[in-house]
Amino acid sequence: MPDIVSKTDNFLKAIEKYAAEQRSKIESEAEEFKTKELNKAEEDGLKEAYVLLQKKMLSINTGIARELSKAENASRKSTFIKRQEIENKVFGSAKEKLLEYAKTDKYIAGLLDSVKAVSKKLTADDVILYVCERDIKLKDKIISAFGRKCDVQVSNEIRIGGVTGISRKGGILADETLDTKLQNQKEWFCENSGLTITA
Repeated sequence: MPDIVSKTDNFLKAIEKYAAEQRSKIESEAEEFKTKELNKAEEDGLKEAYVLLQKKMLSINTGIARELSKAENASRKSTFIKRQEIENKVFGSAKEKLLEYAKTDKYIAGLLDSVKAVSKKLTADDVILYVCERDIKLKDKIISAFGRKCDVQVSNEIRIGGVTGISRKGGILADETLDTKLQNQKEWFCENSGLTITA
């Protein structure tokens, strides 16, 4: 009987050993599975976090670009307004000085010189000279300075002074107005003043 007990003990020990090995194997596989799943979950979490981070960064960059564009446009608009203010002030002051000058005898002499200059450019006998309303009272002096037959009329387009001559036959215009000279200076100023708006 001791032989049977010994065989039974050996059999039980073998079963216990096998069970321990199986338990160890299952625990090892479970640990491996757990580690694998944790790593996969961590990797998936990192991928999701990366995608979320990329979306957030894109959103932030888009927002920054939008704000920079707004700021740039506001700055450009502010610069444009400031340039307009400077231009208006400079040329408003110049216009006032020209209007004051137009009340002087020196202006009348200059107007008559301009009429002579127009006479040299327009040689036909159908010339009409246009002056501002203030200067129509100088009609006789203007015709005399022109040196030959011409018609003198008021032009509402001439506000500061000077003279414009038109020859209908030749289709020629000679502009000696202070208004045009001031406008030409304004255009020159815009091109050469250095007050530019850059993109």
